[in-house]
Amino acid sequence: MSNKPTSKSRKEAARVQAKRQRTRNTLIAAIFGIVVVVGIVVLLVNRSSPTSDVVAPPGVDANLGIPIGTATSPVVDVYEDFQCPICGAVEQNVGALLEHLANDGQIRLVYHIMSFLDINLKNDSSVRAANATGCALAQGKFLEYHNEVFANQPQEGVGYTDNELIQYAQTVGVSDMTAFQQCVADGTYDTWVNQMEINSENAGVHATPTIKVNGTQVDWGAGVSNTDPDPWGSVFQNILNAISAAK
Repeated sequence: MSNKPTSKSRKEAARVQAKRQRTRNTLIAAIFGIVVVVGIVVLLVNRSSPTSDVVAPPGVDANLGIPIGTATSPVVDVYEDFQCPICGAVEQNVGALLEHLANDGQIRLVYHIMSFLDINLKNDSSVRAANATGCALAQGKFLEYHNEVFANQPQEGVGYTDNELIQYAQTVGVSDMTAFQQCVADGTYDTWVNQMEINSENAGVHATPTIKVNGTQVDWGAGVSNTDPDPWGSVFQNILNAISAAK
């Protein structure tokens, strides 16, 4: 026998439903090009000169991206900024599916963490969050930390505090918290973060999220409309189609 829902449970159900609707609306807005501040933003500065003496965490590839999985091809490059709400929606809805493909040996998934939204939002949150992700990568907790940061994405423009970035590390079980906190405080991998941004720009990426398969950009919103009963399923199918075509 089911219990009559309490006022608290009804409020929680309403909150979950509202969040789902916001996520759907974010997707539709992204596809139809009406997100003004983030997701389709043109870079405001030209940072084409590489940084010398880059300090990168262990585990990055030759282009300073973070590879997942043992496969060599096809390569799926994901470019994202931790302050980009559409990136958060993509991660929430298709991120785990891409990770599964990588862990199953079907693709080589490579993350490129960008930070240009600091300029648009007039803060340094993207750089600090990306650096903290490097601190987690150095302790073998990249995916767990990456997912936790996106799961706790703040309201647009608010940004992450250092205390929040440290709390996420505790949540995902980073083993040496003293080293992690020092890494965050020192900005140990700031030069790596800056170089990832430069490399992404030089690869022709000027908006987030951008997904490429073997170097070709995926039109992940192709054919998805505001009447689609499963818009995120259609997005993932578009990505799968690009992967299949690349094999």
